[in-house]
Amino acid sequence: MILNPIPSVETLQITVLVEDSVSMWKADLIAKHGISLLIEASVAGTTSRILMDAGPPPDIALKNADIIGVDMRKVDGIVISHGHYDHTGALLEILKRIGAAVPVVAHPKAFRPKFVYKPNLKFIGSAFDQSSVKANGATLLLARNSVKITDGVMTSGEIARDSGFEKTEGFFTVEDDCLIEDPMVDDQALFIKVKDQGLVVITGCAHSGIINTVRHAQKITGVKEVYALVGGFHLAEADDKRIQASINELVRINPKSIYPGHCTGSKAIHELSNILQDRCRPIQTGDVIQL
Repeated sequence: MILNPIPSVETLQITVLVEDSVSMWKADLIAKHGISLLIEASVAGTTSRILMDAGPPPDIALKNADIIGVDMRKVDGIVISHGHYDHTGALLEILKRIGAAVPVVAHPKAFRPKFVYKPNLKFIGSAFDQSSVKANGATLLLARNSVKITDGVMTSGEIARDSGFEKTEGFFTVEDDCLIEDPMVDDQALFIKVKDQGLVVITGCAHSGIINTVRHAQKITGVKEVYALVGGFHLAEADDKRIQASINELVRINPKSIYPGHCTGSKAIHELSNILQDRCRPIQTGDVIQL
């Protein structure tokens, strides 16, 4: 279903508060496996500040924000891409810093227990449940469908899995007192329409698949043009076949630029850079992207 019309933002700035790497020129910042992005979207002179993910524990996003000079108290809302620790870890500390009842948008299954085998059973979910989020002042909005955050900015809701080659494997959760495979239905992205440019798709890990995510964005917004992709593409452990299939589809989608990071993996980033050249700009902690 197309959610139409979707208005446009006039300017968009994304500040990378946490990412897996950091430039040697910004050695005072902390790099850690995880991601947290501050999105500042302006329409008609009004700027909305949205935090996409909180990064890993305990409070790395806040420490980096202080060094960069970002006032987290001005955050208007938070979107959680999914319920893994490296995306939720600092959420409670961030809410305490904000000190106001901001909305936190997540999928209803984001705070369920989450596990992997590496090689032993390992917990990788959020260290707290949704009641703790509410207790720290958030207005928690749990939704399966797309949610409008502000003009021109919306969550994906549950993402259709249609590509055929993008599989969500290796994750587990507990349901009805049984350990089962976790299809990661809580995975979601942020879609932003930039005036005269097209869609910006921001992902946490793209567990649904980066191609599935982009196609979903085009479908529910009715906007074909993709201006930029930003975030984790979850190709770090993908085989050559999936990486190549993803790159082939990205070439067909033809975004003006991509900013891969976090779980994209060095091999996939290297291949993307070879093909897309200066259109591929890997992100690091402290980067500021102007779109």
